[in-house]
Amino acid sequence: MRFLVFWTHALGNAVTSPLRLFHLPRRSRQYWRRLAGLACLAILVAGLGVPVVPGVATTVTLLYAPCGERDASPADFGLAWEDVALPTSAGGQFRGYFIPGTNGAAILMPPTTNDGRGSRLDMAALFAQHGYAVLTFESRRCAGMGPLSLGYREADEVGDALTYVTQRAGIDPERVGIYGFSSAGATAIMAAARFPGIRAVVAEGGYGDFVENAIGRKSDTIFEAIYKWSLGASYRVITGLDINRLSPLDVIGSIAPRPILLIYGTREQSLAGGRRQAAAAGLGAELWVVEGAGHGTYRDAAPGEYERRVIAFFDRALLAGLEQTE
Repeated sequence: MRFLVFWTHALGNAVTSPLRLFHLPRRSRQYWRRLAGLACLAILVAGLGVPVVPGVATTVTLLYAPCGERDASPADFGLAWEDVALPTSAGGQFRGYFIPGTNGAAILMPPTTNDGRGSRLDMAALFAQHGYAVLTFESRRCAGMGPLSLGYREADEVGDALTYVTQRAGIDPERVGIYGFSSAGATAIMAAARFPGIRAVVAEGGYGDFVENAIGRKSDTIFEAIYKWSLGASYRVITGLDINRLSPLDVIGSIAPRPILLIYGTREQSLAGGRRQAAAAGLGAELWVVEGAGHGTYRDAAPGEYERRVIAFFDRALLAGLEQTE
């Protein structure tokens, strides 16, 4: 309070000194001095508040994004499939698609942010063509389970999916991998760090550390610092979690020696975070930087090489020791 009184008085003196030229009565000068000081203080507070509003708005927009369910099913890709319901440890359930395979291994596909179970079925089809069973499931927003957490609680939900798929007949519990794109890439890393039953990870375009990636560079102005602070504060209010937990970079080293394939494009803003994750992951981690690719266009930029690399990675990680037949 003394701080505000001091600055109100100081700002008032600075602004109202010229009023002495008009020889206003003492009482009048004091009135205008205080009024001017309060006005300057209001402008200062409003100026500092400018980056707070976008920070809060960003958080609310991300966490409460409406369900992005697409009108698509595995049948659109000529695949056999089952409608499934996945019970969750947090209560409730998720709808999913289970696509049976032929090699005893399975790939979990968590949803990107607010997507439904029908997103990225082209990737599910790719895995299925190579004999893998696939489980896709919907986001928290589509399941009516409250706001998103951008990867942290979603990692626990991967654990629920892992429990489900390892109880399926024909699936070897020791041969389950995970594939995730963007926020689901971050989810995949954090989930693998928590659940040793995930034996291999392919993560594309995910953030390395959400707070660091919020602007795309380190904070070098007070406005950027306030913006990031407001992100964290509003995230905690909505989710009850510390936003600093959204850091695959902090946990990726605990996945070793299980193999990890990180995929980013040369035109991708989050590439720097991918490089840092690869360095922190230790042995067993591979970073593939796709020339000319942006966020999510890796397969378009290098279709043949993409299929060869991703399938070969899962084959090495999940099918080692099995007799391969043509």
